[in-house]
Amino acid sequence: MKKLILLCAVLTVAPLGAFAKDAYHDYYGLEEYGLRNNTTRVEFYGGVAEPQSSWTHNGQEVEIGKTGFSAGLAFLRNIGPFFTLGLDGNYTGFASGDKFNAGTQQAKYTSGIATGLIIGRFNFFPSQPTRLYITSGLGIGHMFSKEKFDDDTHETFNSTSWAGMIGAGVEFDIDDTVIFGVEGRYNLLDLNDSYSDALGKGSYHYLSAMLKIGCRF
Repeated sequence: MKKLILLCAVLTVAPLGAFAKDAYHDYYGLEEYGLRNNTTRVEFYGGVAEPQSSWTHNGQEVEIGKTGFSAGLAFLRNIGPFFTLGLDGNYTGFASGDKFNAGTQQAKYTSGIATGLIIGRFNFFPSQPTRLYITSGLGIGHMFSKEKFDDDTHETFNSTSWAGMIGAGVEFDIDDTVIFGVEGRYNLLDLNDSYSDALGKGSYHYLSAMLKIGCRF
């Protein structure tokens, strides 16, 4: 008799449990975590950038700037569960460097860098709500340095050439739409001859660390 009562209870409670689960999902929505194939993501990010240390050119120390900011926007497409391809636009501005002797006056440099890159990512644990990834990109970079003198006059040097980066990051699904993450990059730019002659560098590198928030659809 006890076994019969127990069996009846199981048969009664199981359908009720399934109904309650379906009702919960219908009311709150079933969240889908992880990367989904053939979906597009838009990401906004910003953080800090650390310029290359100073160097010597024509007998004087050159410092194009100090720690500044980096911000950008990326459009990404999930080609498959492990690979993402997209476009990335970034601007980095460095704080003014220390003053140095420039003839009869003193001067200091302020510099900025804008890049437009085609980027790729390889994703680890793509089906999970927390993921690691490595990334790289190649494209065009524009760099300028303004040499400002004590009498408020200035001279500007510009370079537009190829640019690249490699990096790594971690990201989290806040819900089935919003993504939050952290990313670090090593950035490298080629410099044209006029910039190289003025500042004594044929290429320039800097580091950046950024927080990002994204939306997928």
